[in-house]
Amino acid sequence: MEVTTGAMRALLPKLTDLLKDEYSLEKHVREGVKSLEIELEMMHAALRKVAEAPLDQLDDQVKIWASKVREISYDMEDAVDAFMVRVEDDSHSGPSTFKNRVKRSVKKISKLFRKAKELHQIVDAIKEAQALAQQMAGLRERYSGLELQNSGMVIATIDPHLTALYIDATDLVGIDHTREELIKTSTEGEDSSKQQLKIISIIGFGGLGKTTLARAVHEKIEAQFDCSAFVSVSRNPDVRMIFKKMLHQLDKVKYANINESSRYETQLIDELREFLQDKRYFIIIDDLWDERVWDYIKCAFPKDNLGSRLIMTTRNVNVSKACCSANNDIIYKMRPLSDDDSKKLFYKRIFPHGNGCPCELEEVSNEILKKCGAISHNYYSKPFG
Repeated sequence: MEVTTGAMRALLPKLTDLLKDEYSLEKHVREGVKSLEIELEMMHAALRKVAEAPLDQLDDQVKIWASKVREISYDMEDAVDAFMVRVEDDSHSGPSTFKNRVKRSVKKISKLFRKAKELHQIVDAIKEAQALAQQMAGLRERYSGLELQNSGMVIATIDPHLTALYIDATDLVGIDHTREELIKTSTEGEDSSKQQLKIISIIGFGGLGKTTLARAVHEKIEAQFDCSAFVSVSRNPDVRMIFKKMLHQLDKVKYANINESSRYETQLIDELREFLQDKRYFIIIDDLWDERVWDYIKCAFPKDNLGSRLIMTTRNVNVSKACCSANNDIIYKMRPLSDDDSKKLFYKRIFPHGNGCPCELEEVSNEILKKCGAISHNYYSKPFG
């Protein structure tokens, strides 16, 4: 994978470091680096997909583009490394004796010229990378036909997850305690950590009630935030449509006609980042199956210190870990229902009129519950069969 993606994986965190105050970048360079971070995230995700496609299915222009992206990633990493080393060398110049001060004065001009040259290389690399990003946008329509069925980027015709979004509250069993526990988990911590962007991943296999729980939390606390959205991803998502749905939920008036827009992913990401900037937002990403899809989606969320929250649901452990990579993030594992709630749910489905279990069937009902071992891992009373 490293050969395929070039130096991209190592370069991205270095760009983040480059934005720190100690490197004193000029304003236009700093803005260029920030913009480039988003572009490179998208390029990295695209390179990973190219790596998984059979070579004979790749268009020659796509191969050329991928090769150029890898080359520029190595060039940019070299330029960034040289610049960062130069700054660090300047900060360790020895004791402040007269002799050392003279040496530093003699070397200062030559260092400034070398530093300026390296900074110029970074600027050139930024411009070249941004040009490649524009090429990627031009190739997107051609490249979209190369997607593999399991790539996670194909539009699904039917969403089997849809019914979970519209469960009536009266059909819920055992949800209250779990909802309050998750709300507490998402809001607790030191004052400083409370203000950081926190991602909570709800993980568990199908039928545990992840979507139901996430929606219950959303309905309970969304009023505490400046804006909120709840979007479902599913197994075969259209990432652009996900971004459009998110924008529409965030501001239904401003983005009333967003579905008619032909914007690319990068344009939608920029729109989302601009809208969410300086806002305390609460976004739920439901039913996420693929790490590569997360690589795209996460680019849309600015890392603020306003107490914003992201909740995502998945049945994939690797996806959950990829989403919750920061120390402040939390992986929340769904648990089976308690014995009492399992019994309530079982009786509710078998004896729907609320009369409880007849005495003559109590023994056999208990046997069924015992054999099933907390029969339902569902919070929703689904019909059997």
